Amino acid sequence: MYNFYKILIFVLLLFSNAVYAEDSAKGRLVAEGICSICHGINGIAGSAGNSALVPNLIAQNKLYLIEKLNSYKNGKIEHHQMSLIAQMLSDDDIKNVAEWYSSIEIDIITEIEPLDY
Repeated sequence: MYNFYKILIFVLLLFSNAVYAEDSAKGRLVAEGICSICHGINGIAGSAGNSALVPNLIAQNKLYLIEKLNSYKNGKIEHHQMSLIAQMLSDDDIKNVAEWYSSIEIDIITEIEPLDY
């Protein structure tokens, strides 16, 4: 019986990873068509993210992106471009785009040496 549960958990994990990969691929398509103009397909904004109006989305938290897009969509946050764009997106589009941008991994490299205490 124990082996049955191990196999069941493995299959569920395998299936959930496949679903996330599919959502991410769908999100990439939406990002390529709509979001990449300002935020870049890889999540690095054309303004290099230095503008509060066009931030980098690379590796951003998925739930944060969903919340922000929904806020633009329902009018809680108003922005002349983002409000219109978010209204064009379905709930699935929003989740998939958030999955895409949050799934991009980054390496942080710094030249700052740790302090010796």
